[in-house]
Amino acid sequence: MTWPESVWSAAPLRPLDARARAEIEAAGALRSFARGERVFRAGQPADAFFIVAEGRVGVRAVRRGEVETTVLREIAEGESFGEEGSLRPGGTRHLEASALTESRVAEIPLTVFRRALARGAGSAELVLRQERALRRTATRDVLRTLAFARHVDARELDTLLDAIEHVDLARGELLFREGEAATHVYFVADGMLQIQTEDDGKIRVRAYVVRGDALGDEELATGAPRTVSAVASGAAWVLAIPRAAFLAFARSRPGLLDAVRRVAEEREDAQHAAAGGMLTTRHVFKDLYRLQVARSLLVIDEGSCVRCGHCAWSCAASHDDGVSRLVRRGDKILTRATTGDDPLLVPSSCQHCDNPACMPDCPTGAVGRDPRGEVFIREDLCTGCGNCAKGCPWDNIQMAPRRAGGDVAERAPGRTKDVAVKCDLCKGRSGGPACVASCPTGAIARVNPAEALPEVGAALGVRPGSLLPRASAAWPAVVGAVPVAIALTLHRATTRASYVWSGGVAAALLVALAGYAVVKRAIRPRLRGWLIAHYALGIAAVGAVIAHAGAHVPPNVAGALQLAFWGAAASGVFGAVVYRVLPTRLSRVERKGALPEDLPERQRELDERTFVELTGKSEVLKTVWARILRPYAHSPLGPAALLASGRSLGDEQRHLRARIERVLGGRGESKLHGLDGLVRLAVERRSLPLQRALQAALRAWTPLHIALTAIALVLLVVHAWLATRYR
Repeated sequence: MTWPESVWSAAPLRPLDARARAEIEAAGALRSFARGERVFRAGQPADAFFIVAEGRVGVRAVRRGEVETTVLREIAEGESFGEEGSLRPGGTRHLEASALTESRVAEIPLTVFRRALARGAGSAELVLRQERALRRTATRDVLRTLAFARHVDARELDTLLDAIEHVDLARGELLFREGEAATHVYFVADGMLQIQTEDDGKIRVRAYVVRGDALGDEELATGAPRTVSAVASGAAWVLAIPRAAFLAFARSRPGLLDAVRRVAEEREDAQHAAAGGMLTTRHVFKDLYRLQVARSLLVIDEGSCVRCGHCAWSCAASHDDGVSRLVRRGDKILTRATTGDDPLLVPSSCQHCDNPACMPDCPTGAVGRDPRGEVFIREDLCTGCGNCAKGCPWDNIQMAPRRAGGDVAERAPGRTKDVAVKCDLCKGRSGGPACVASCPTGAIARVNPAEALPEVGAALGVRPGSLLPRASAAWPAVVGAVPVAIALTLHRATTRASYVWSGGVAAALLVALAGYAVVKRAIRPRLRGWLIAHYALGIAAVGAVIAHAGAHVPPNVAGALQLAFWGAAASGVFGAVVYRVLPTRLSRVERKGALPEDLPERQRELDERTFVELTGKSEVLKTVWARILRPYAHSPLGPAALLASGRSLGDEQRHLRARIERVLGGRGESKLHGLDGLVRLAVERRSLPLQRALQAALRAWTPLHIALTAIALVLLVVHAWLATRYR
């Protein structure tokens, strides 16, 4: 169908020739919408803009400081909307659009439009002018989402648009520095900036500003120097309005600056409350940007995680190349979304960002994003250059050997033998992500942090959604299995028929228990339910064995079978107990997520950091280290004392600091600069042997349990054969 003339008469498309129009018609789409039907929603990729061919469309957004969506503008026939993609390539939409009447809308991919415009316009100046027009329209929509926009009419908005300067920032780039002159007021159009100060060489985070926030207005009226620095937490786009222009505008609107500051103060108050509520490590709170851009963040409840490694193993087994897209290392965060004081671990795994840092530097377009926002890598387009792996700020992409074999680079010029791999959310797998399904304790989840973590939502000014999913409780099945076991025990075998019956039940239960290992390795279902069933079957099996064999252990194969069964049962009970008790204790003495093989290197790192911390320090501090902190850190019984105390590392640091203050009695305080850092290192050094011991306890019983179960199965076959032969 040929597009109607109302589309081609729209300002962005007027310069196009017939060839360019044909290209756009072939790549685009003319779509029909019923009244109230959504054209696009917030969070979708902003890779196209639209022109109304018939009807009317409303563009909506939640303005800063409000909770309900507001119609920012109505688009009539021949007008464009959805130009957000012209502002930041690879970005996502923050607005939504829906049909106000029955409408037909032309969807125009931005890449095709730019290519057709460049070829058909015949003038580089005209191309730039069209790009500026799209950007101006998109900027107007952004301004309408700001808190002060409700007080501004269309004419005044145009005046501001004429004065606006666009500032694009890369991750870590300064917008302004503490002490500089205040030359502009800034509004965040996209991304996040960190507001910080520097105190004695240490950076202190004061707040974060996100889309819709104003910053830098405090010093405008007085012309005082900046009291803080503003740094981009990730790629950011900022609207800068010169001081003179904004003050002239503010004078015509009394109370405007007060309104802007009130919204900023409310945001800062919410963030301060959130920071205290999350009790985050400093590193995680400094990287709040990560929690803002993540669409699907993998989190592990450390109070439930038994460090079995099934998540990483199942991830590797679910991909043809056998490479896990998940590494159980990362930072921790405390949140009210979990029970008790157990932290969440944020392991290394792709989080499918709203604005993926891995996409822009891919030279072949191998990194893509589907309509749901899931980021993927097309292996056939990947050259193995590694740009995406370098671009990811959180090291969630790795290079792995290509499945096609070692001669790929020779057969496909420009490609290396490696290819970029990352989490693909197990696309096509019916059970969802394998790491989530295979966790026996239900400790793993994929979440949107702003919705699942209430403190993050408060810090970002987002309305809270659902909390973390809860794992199925095991106790109902365990309690239900106890009466079954008791009932079996009461039916003691006294006749040949009852021996055969009870023996058959016991054998069937033992085989079913052993089948759990096959299920979790070969079938890989949602494992939590199977583990609960394993617990229940184990309790029932105890009753069946007692009913069949009683308490007597004969000196033959039957007796050996009993001993193997009771050994397997005892080790299983031990495993269930340590699974319930130890994860919480271990999580409290870990600074960050670490694998067992990381601990020796961590010990060396702590010793080296201690040497650096002591270098050039006062003799008083060195004496405190030699007489108090070093003996504390290296005490043979120190780990046991830490375990018995029940304190977390943070609690232990405060306890040790108070002890030092009591010993010093206020002497030499002026010469104790750096003490807090040494206390932190000493506490973590004491905790390492305890971490090793607890991790070993979580794993050590499993080989014994498996071995005894295997022995019991072999003896069961022999026992059944002998019983059948000599009956």
